[in-house]
Amino acid sequence: MITDDMSDIFKRLMHVDDVNLSVFLTAGYPNMTACGHLIELLARHPAVSFVELGMPFSDPLADGPTIQRASEIALKQGTRLDDVLSLSKQFRSICDKPLMLMGYCNPVYRRGVERFVKEARAAGASGLILPDLPYESYSSDFAEALGQEGLSMSFFVSPTSTTEGIERAFETSTAFVYGVANVGLTGDIPSMDRGDFFRGLQNHRARCPIVAGFGIATPEDVNGLTGLVDGAIVGSAFLRAIEPKNESSLDTTSIVQRAEDFLEPFNLNMK
Repeated sequence: MITDDMSDIFKRLMHVDDVNLSVFLTAGYPNMTACGHLIELLARHPAVSFVELGMPFSDPLADGPTIQRASEIALKQGTRLDDVLSLSKQFRSICDKPLMLMGYCNPVYRRGVERFVKEARAAGASGLILPDLPYESYSSDFAEALGQEGLSMSFFVSPTSTTEGIERAFETSTAFVYGVANVGLTGDIPSMDRGDFFRGLQNHRARCPIVAGFGIATPEDVNGLTGLVDGAIVGSAFLRAIEPKNESSLDTTSIVQRAEDFLEPFNLNMK
């Protein structure tokens, strides 16, 4: 549900005909140095409307093998919440694009919800996406803290959601509703007709923007959702593009170049 304290940038999701592109990047992947350069690239890139910064976690429930692998590598290199917040600060120092922190409840609860929300706000984050957060826990533990700091929350709907579940997601989300454009994990091959699914959500769209994720990989995927969603998130495909294949491809310049090459078709698509 749209609220007065919601970011103006997210409000604009509802008033743009094109599908806004979001890119997911795991914090600390493929290493902190390269990740810092990548976050700056995403901050400045004209094709990218907003960013999801992944908080690495050892036991993700919704992530496919590509994002799981990225989290494992980041954690092995010592990436922690402080590093996530540092990257968020770096991003915010460059641009005013929305940045959502996406992860799982356990690290947030261990940090302390109020403390984490304050730190996230101070680091320039716009909101949170926590796939394993129950609505009841959101109401009791997160809603007040997020409201006080002006941060948003997004909940999920999928082809398996009940009518009640869809209604609750649109009523509770304060950034956008995350529409799972696939039955499966992130990065899986499409297993459904995305158009049919999102057409079925249009009666709710006036209340809260819809952003599609899971299995979105190409400009054609994004274009195919025009008129049905307000944004689309590319995650696993981007991580695969920047994945180092050998020692020589660990070079930061090489990693950033691969990211630029991946984004170029999306940029051309805007013209």
